[in-house]
Amino acid sequence: MKPNTASATSNFSVGEFNVLSSRNLVTKDAEEILITPKMLNVLTELAMHQGKTLSKEQLILSVWGSIHTSDMVLSRAISDLRKVFGDSAKQQHYIETVTKQGYRLKKKVVWYEYQQEVVVESITDTQIKPLQVAKAWYLDLKNQVMVFLVITFSIVFLMFINQNTTHINSDNKSQIQLTYLTKDDDTERFVRFSHDGQYLAYTANNKEKAQLRIRLHSLIDNKITYVGESDTINASQKHSDISPAFSPNGFEVAYKQLSASGCYIRIFNFINLQDRELAECPYSQTHALDYSPDGKYLVTTVFNHIKKIESLVLVSLADGTFKTLSAPIHKASGHLWPRFSPDGRKIAVVHYRPNSNLWSIGLVNVKTEEYTDILVIGEEISQVVWDETGDSIYYLVVKSNDNGIWKIDLETKATHKVESISSSSLDFDEVSKKFVFIERESKFNIWQTFKSQSGDIKSEPVFKNLPQTHYPSLSSNNKMLAFVSTASGIDSLWLRMLNNNANVLLFQSNIKEKLSEPTWSFDGKKLLVSVLGPNSSRIMQFDVELGNAKQLESKNNVKMGKWSSDGNILYWYEEINGTWHIMEKNLTSGLQHIILSQPVSRFEVLDKNTLYYQKIGTSQVHSRLIKKSNMQNIKDEMLLVLRGSYTWEAKSGALFYISKSLKSKKQMLFKMNLFTGESKELFAIDTMLTLSGRHLSVKDDESHVYYTRQQKYHTDIVLMKSN
Repeated sequence: MKPNTASATSNFSVGEFNVLSSRNLVTKDAEEILITPKMLNVLTELAMHQGKTLSKEQLILSVWGSIHTSDMVLSRAISDLRKVFGDSAKQQHYIETVTKQGYRLKKKVVWYEYQQEVVVESITDTQIKPLQVAKAWYLDLKNQVMVFLVITFSIVFLMFINQNTTHINSDNKSQIQLTYLTKDDDTERFVRFSHDGQYLAYTANNKEKAQLRIRLHSLIDNKITYVGESDTINASQKHSDISPAFSPNGFEVAYKQLSASGCYIRIFNFINLQDRELAECPYSQTHALDYSPDGKYLVTTVFNHIKKIESLVLVSLADGTFKTLSAPIHKASGHLWPRFSPDGRKIAVVHYRPNSNLWSIGLVNVKTEEYTDILVIGEEISQVVWDETGDSIYYLVVKSNDNGIWKIDLETKATHKVESISSSSLDFDEVSKKFVFIERESKFNIWQTFKSQSGDIKSEPVFKNLPQTHYPSLSSNNKMLAFVSTASGIDSLWLRMLNNNANVLLFQSNIKEKLSEPTWSFDGKKLLVSVLGPNSSRIMQFDVELGNAKQLESKNNVKMGKWSSDGNILYWYEEINGTWHIMEKNLTSGLQHIILSQPVSRFEVLDKNTLYYQKIGTSQVHSRLIKKSNMQNIKDEMLLVLRGSYTWEAKSGALFYISKSLKSKKQMLFKMNLFTGESKELFAIDTMLTLSGRHLSVKDDESHVYYTRQQKYHTDIVLMKSN
């Protein structure tokens, strides 16, 4: 019997594949493939109309609920489904593209009427009771098929209750085996292999004790112990231990310990179980440690406040002294995630240039300190790891439609994708040829906090069906909310009509481009948005009333466009001869000039006279008067220091910002009066921590706030082996 809608949880078969809707699974023989809910809904809609051609509009409306959704998300879902069925765009055995019409499911569909879930009795370590099936969930299914399904469910359940969970994903090229080592609610970070491949060390967030500890995880017997001091620490001595790294001989692990008194590099010895302090951490924006192969040095990062540059520093394991290596030549950039080569002569790094939206893999020669670019891309690289030969480097691409583990040959510069994963940390074991990574499930969305009619403070998500929404921007008349939505690595600019909750798509970026910080004109009729690509950026302007769009003219890279409060002046951020400047242009006279030459992550201008800005890599908001012809000796003033957040918005003589309250220790929305300098707490808000961009928009009467919130974040430690 067919279901009535594409969201129904009926099970069915398509050709040789079985679809288990309740578990988002497609199975064939002993293989199980997990698909996304949207992929399942697309497949179900096609199955309900098997043999018939469905238009793209019909599929989008049925699955996404809005005709304004880009057809690119549908194309991605179709492409991913074809991979599941072993199809391709050229060989369309299951899903056929009907030119200029839509898609058609070619294979026969058989529906199974699901009546009752399988009931599983409690299981102990010593006794496993048989599965009891309450009713058959397909009346006409052959006996052997039903037995197969029961056995399959049993196997999956047994895998789930074991400490390790293994999943095999097959394709024509290789067989990937995944083993899940954690299944708790803790947040894991910074995972590393021991040099013999028998242990893992990683940081885990123990929510009950609200601190980060380093776990030592045995891959032999699955036992977990903790590195460093015991759990019995006083509240005043609480600390966070992060970024572990094993010594080459396997006897020690180095890590950073953060506490109220500062940051220290510590060494824990597994032989005598002693923990010692090596040196105070150099101040840095990122945290990474790695041993040199000879065991004489650690490499970590250090931040230059003046140049806004993250560099490398070697720490002697003999006496804790520092040797800072040559800094990156680009302003406001950084060498991140350093790893020594197997011979110790080079250090692989991720070179990040935020103003140019560029991520590079590079090599630093330890002896000469010379830096060489190996690969330059416009997508975020999170980690670099050497292979056992030292001839290639694995790297991790994140926040992209090309998410996953990649490999580059250092001689030919050829790259290829090893596996698609969503992760934030990566390591490779030379002995077992296994990867370990931290699987990450992350979802952020725009939320609203407001005062109800009864005077209570309420918080709720703004969107229920749109994925990954951020950068909220409220129009001056409070009737529209501009925002960016990200799906399958593609950014789109949308408008939310607040009177009827309709969503209207304005613009979609190209692949490998990101949209940032939409900004309204003073009259709420026009909108600016930054389009950021690899080593390129431009500003698009949209006329909301007329429905047209144009790109602002510029020969250079430009971004962060915004108007003055009366609309007569345009401000933006521009790169001129390698240096970034905040620019001002009088739209009547056409005259323009530089008002600040600094690497900034955000800026605002309220009254044409005062500039508010935040430098890259800092949590400080500064102000300065905009220089006029008769003014001299312009000085900057530090306005405030944000605690635990980087989110702020300036408007109507006030600066609204998110920071941690000294009283409640919670994130709060504050309002600073720009005339008196006084701040007051408004109410608690849970925002996403981000280093740049405006993720906060406050209504003029302060009764309503829109902001980006980390709605879901889950991690697991996963072993991966490719056969």
